[in-house]
Amino acid sequence: MSVFVTGGTGFLGRHLVRRLVESGERVLLLVRGRDDAEAADKVRRALASVNDGRDLGGEASVTVCRGSLDAPGLGLGAADRDLVLGSCESFLHCGASVRLDLPLERARAVNVAGTRAMLDLARARAQRGRLERFDYVGTAYVAGRRTDVVFEPELEGRLGHKNSYEQSKFEAEGAVRAAGMELPVCIFRPSIVVGESDSGRTTSFNMIYWPARMYASGLWRTCPGNPDAPVDLVPVNFVRDALLAIRRQPRSLGRCFHLAAGPEGFLRLGRITEVLQEFLPGRKPVRFVDPGWWMRWVHPVIKHLAFGAPRRIVRHGQHYVPYFVANPRFDNAGTRELLREPGVPIPSVEDYLRALFRFCLESNWGRTAS
Repeated sequence: MSVFVTGGTGFLGRHLVRRLVESGERVLLLVRGRDDAEAADKVRRALASVNDGRDLGGEASVTVCRGSLDAPGLGLGAADRDLVLGSCESFLHCGASVRLDLPLERARAVNVAGTRAMLDLARARAQRGRLERFDYVGTAYVAGRRTDVVFEPELEGRLGHKNSYEQSKFEAEGAVRAAGMELPVCIFRPSIVVGESDSGRTTSFNMIYWPARMYASGLWRTCPGNPDAPVDLVPVNFVRDALLAIRRQPRSLGRCFHLAAGPEGFLRLGRITEVLQEFLPGRKPVRFVDPGWWMRWVHPVIKHLAFGAPRRIVRHGQHYVPYFVANPRFDNAGTRELLREPGVPIPSVEDYLRALFRFCLESNWGRTAS
């Protein structure tokens, strides 16, 4: 079987590609690059990073198709387009911009227009030959500003979104759902993807890692947020195994799955900071302050008057504040149903959180990791 994959050099995508190659699938990867050599090198380095620095050994099963999600027609050359249309029985759209601070139109150019271009290519493949499935990796945070329990079939944005990332992914999922009338689509919504559950290893230090790093470094301990805010994290190895296990089941088509810790497995923000503090004896605990007061009165002053590291922290940290205040909880009943037979367990955050922080501190936030 051949599968056309986007986002294969990203944090989650490289784990998916590694497992696809190991299972014997031929993978065609859409990869950005100034030329073919740069694109191929990017793939080689990405796959080596999830294989203890070694080449995967199945690179002959990986074909690099140079292009970009924000280019017309995905930027594919004629030969690569014909190769995809002539050989790929399935599509796995994992690519996206995950930045929280992009202008909305820029986020849409990658996340919405790129998804529509992928759907157009899938339609062309379906007209030429058999298309078994179109798997789309979205985000549980299409739920936006909701703070209740979100169910997998729902896509509802009446309360709005926290940033351009959430908004653009909401719109992109809407396009996939609409295409489900004619294409065999399946939607996956991971929550916040973190390092591996056993070793804690990660190649990405975004989201929870950035504020944790600021606290561990001693640069900042004031958190404008709510210690009771629920935080749903999932290790990358679970997301990989769950997605691929569900992908093998035809009954997944036409459905949406929360790859999330779920209503029983998440942790409160305050508990996460307590676990982090276990690794930093003697450090003063995180100080939670009212976020409304902070953002209205304190944040503008520091942003204007501070310089150096404090100013950078305040400017960057403002994008995380909404997630420190309140979040939805994600029902994952459908995910649990389809993972029961393959035996993929859904871990609770408490089970592996210490492994995440231990890796961060022992590797100096990835700088000394092997």
